[in-house]
Amino acid sequence: MNALWARVRWGVVLAAGVLLLLLALFAHDDAWAWLGIEHYPGKQFIDTIAVLSAGQAWHAGLNVYLPNPFDIFGRPHVYGPWWLVTGPMGLTVADALWIGPLLGLAFLVAAAGVLAPRRPGTAVVAGLLLAAPPVLLAFERGNNDLVVFILLASGGALLAHPRRSAGAAGLLWLAAALKIYPLVALPALAAQKASRRAILGGIGLAGAGCLLVFLLWHADYTGALAVAPRPYSIFTYGVSLLALMWVWPARQVAVIVQFLAVGMAAPAAAVWLWRRSRVLWEAVPSTGAVAAWFFAGAASWCFCYLANTNYPYRAVLLLLPARLWLDQAGGPDRVAAGVARVQLAAVIAFTWLLPLKARLASLLGRWSGADVGLGFIVGVEQALVAGVTVALLISLAGWLWRRLRIAGPV
Repeated sequence: MNALWARVRWGVVLAAGVLLLLLALFAHDDAWAWLGIEHYPGKQFIDTIAVLSAGQAWHAGLNVYLPNPFDIFGRPHVYGPWWLVTGPMGLTVADALWIGPLLGLAFLVAAAGVLAPRRPGTAVVAGLLLAAPPVLLAFERGNNDLVVFILLASGGALLAHPRRSAGAAGLLWLAAALKIYPLVALPALAAQKASRRAILGGIGLAGAGCLLVFLLWHADYTGALAVAPRPYSIFTYGVSLLALMWVWPARQVAVIVQFLAVGMAAPAAAVWLWRRSRVLWEAVPSTGAVAAWFFAGAASWCFCYLANTNYPYRAVLLLLPARLWLDQAGGPDRVAAGVARVQLAAVIAFTWLLPLKARLASLLGRWSGADVGLGFIVGVEQALVAGVTVALLISLAGWLWRRLRIAGPV
């Protein structure tokens, strides 16, 4: 068997399988609801449309931070100003029909390259991650977090080659300029094989570049932040959702059930995190693409979680640290393998709870008792999300501490 094909064949199977699933979903509009995804028939890639409509409005001389007549829902622009370049390029909302699928295909290739399953069992686990409903939601919307993922994945891959670190810095810088939150991913540049001076210099230069962009376009970023929606519902992943758990249920018993679910899971999670803290602290390799992917994805996820800007489709960021977990889950170190499997299981569990949560939420108007079941699901989900986030923070801190202690070339 050809060596290259042997190395990539399960990745090809993974990408092809998810692509077939997406084609089936787009062919049967009602099927999206089975996965808890709100789909607008005949209105695919609505987030791609939002970006294109903003560029179209800007090119027409309109204020993009006001309701937009070119957008199908009249949405104002809520991202950085660099997305508006689509207007002068001549792109309009009609182009979403080819840009959305092209973006999805590029993301699929990048994600399959990052996850890179080498065995059938690993391919199945990777498939559960890549076909998780929140990730499919990003496909369906044509959300620009897919662009951020591609940039972070490409930047991490370049860091494996010392002579391409400048290109990697440029890609991470571009991701931060486009969406702001990838700014926390810049320390991933420490995954290159270089001295501490070179590492800190590269991070500082990229950070200064981002700061310059924010200063030059300060009014635009301020305008975008002023109209950006704040995700504050049971369908988001954010620390402030813990406060929402007090107020959304119709009955007090649902509140009790929610906190019972969290209360049962929290002590077990805390004990596990304490006992496995050293493994988590030392989990990330010192250099290379896997280290860069882990830091970029995990740091971005944790920032969005703490800032409460985690829409479900932000789960695409967890595909970046998932590569390390997949590698370690099949490795010779039994303890590290067990830790990796627990984190994979937790991510798969909470991302696949979305369909059940959506179905129970839809029953609330017809059956008042549905909020009790939904309360339990939300409690379990939030416990899992919080546990994964804390584990990521421990691994991030451990890797960054070890990398910045480098005294010379590695």
